[in-house]
Parts: sequence; C-alpha cells; structure tokens
Amino acid sequence: MIKTRTEIRNFKVWMICLTLFLWALLLVAPFLGLLDDSLLYSIFPFLNFGLVIDGTIAGNEIPQFIKDNFSFGVSLACVMLAIALVVLLVYLIVRCILASQRSRAKKVLRKTGYSAEYFALLEKKKKSLKGSYLEAVNDLCLAKEYGDGRRYDTALEILRNVDIDKFKVRDAAEYYSLYAYIFILTGNLDNAGFAIDLGVPFAEKVKDKSDMDFVSALLLYAQKDYEGAENAFKPLLKSHNNEIRVWSGMYLGLIYLRQHKNDSARKIVVALSKYKKTPRQSEDILKLLKKIETAYALEEEERQEAIASDEVQPA
Repeated sequence: MIKTRTEIRNFKVWMICLTLFLWALLLVAPFLGLLDDSLLYSIFPFLNFGLVIDGTIAGNEIPQFIKDNFSFGVSLACVMLAIALVVLLVYLIVRCILASQRSRAKKVLRKTGYSAEYFALLEKKKKSLKGSYLEAVNDLCLAKEYGDGRRYDTALEILRNVDIDKFKVRDAAEYYSLYAYIFILTGNLDNAGFAIDLGVPFAEKVKDKSDMDFVSALLLYAQKDYEGAENAFKPLLKSHNNEIRVWSGMYLGLIYLRQHKNDSARKIVVALSKYKKTPRQSEDILKLLKKIETAYALEEEERQEAIASDEVQPA
C-alpha cells in the first residue's frame, strides 16, 4: 500500500497554503477597512483583553500607532494562532485516518499473509485513488504486493496498464525494475533483460539504484551465471535498502549451497536474522534454512559413508 507520508504530502502543502492565505487576509483586512477592533470584539468578545502598552524600548519611544492598536494586534495574533491549530488538527485527523488504513492492511498481512482479505483492502485503496495524481504510484505499490504474493499475472496486468507518464524518474526506475523482477520469476528472461535495458537510463539518474542492480544480479542468477551473480549480489549486502539487502543475502546463500559452501550459507542466513523482512522474505528464508539443514545432513551422511568405507579397507 502507498506510504502515508506520500499520500498526505500534497494535502499538507494545501493546508500550509490555506493557513498562510488566511493569515495574510487577517493582516491586510484592517488596512483595507474590512476589519477593526469593534467588529472583531463583537464577533469574539472574549478576545478583548484590554491590554495597554506604554514607555520606551531601548531608549526609543513606542510609536503611538502601536500603543493605540496593541490590544487589537494581540487579539489578531490569537485568531491567527487559532487558525493554525484548527488546520493542524484537520491535518492530524486526516493523517491518522490514512495511517490507520495502512496499519490495518499490515495487521491483516501479518495474520493472514497474502490473502484475499489483504488484497481486498489494497483494491479498496486503489479505487479511492483512481483518477488522482497518486494513482500511478499506488498501482506500482499494488503490483509489488501482488508479485510478493505470487500473483504474477495480476501484477503484470497492473504494470501494463500503469500510466508511466505520471511517474517521476525514481518511480520510473522502480517500475522497470519491478517489471524485470516479475519477468525473471516467471521465467521470461528475454523480456526481463529488455525491461532492465529500458530502466537503466532512469536508474542512473537516481541516488539509490539498488533495485536495478538487484534485478540485474538476479537475471545473472536465473541465467545460471552463478559467479557473475555472486559478484553482483555481494555489494548489495551494504545497500541502504533493507529489502534489497535481505534478498541479496538469500540468493548468495543459494549460490553458496550450489558451491557446497554450507558454512558460508549458514553464516549469511544468521547475519540476515537481524534485519526486518517482508512476509514473503520470511517465508523464503525458512525454505533456505531447510535447504541448509538438508545440505549439512547430506554432508554428514557422506562423511559417515567415507568413515565406514575406510574401516572395511583391507590392511
């Protein structure tokens, strides 16, 4: 699901602009003759503090204009503060509503996994954002969730229908990376390579291109170029993207198992245990652990057979 801070960003900007507009209106109104102290106090009598200021500031006489309007100015400041607090309250309420939607989806995902209930919540969000400037970005998030849920056909359908013209450079890089990722998982390596070629120009313009680096390494793995994949995955263990770091470590573990480096595979899985994982990663790392256990069992079995063979050798 789209992140709350992304969804509320424009609303936040609008709220700030509205606050500044109302403040400016209040400050200008007295000079235009649209508002004076009698009108203000007739609407909000509790703001008539009756404050008086006199004397000097740093040896300078306080201007008469300030003396005459000091209480009125304080009252205006209170109104401006009240406006800011109301706008802030509205912003926080909207933010809490959006955050609760995301929190509910996460809770369902933890309890039921990539279930029909979870995807129903995501589809509901998709419907609510239809036609908005966030529709394309949300569709990208939705396609990723369908991919993680192994619903690859649905993920590909969403990606085909996304309006990529609405993407920023970073979103475009992520779009082609995700396209390539799903193509690789479905065995369509030619189209995966094509998607990577299309995405590289966008990835080179962003600060963090770990998504594209990962799918490029994954393509090497799918093409059974395990040495090339190993060299490509290793730098990604230092990525700031936690999800990419975990996936890269897991594929390195698989490569080490193929190379019969069981200790290296075990060590990397232990290192991954401290990182937060997606539900899909949690499922797959359990499978990897079982593969490692099986590899150790086979290694021990071979060792015992070798010992038994030595024992029956004639003197």
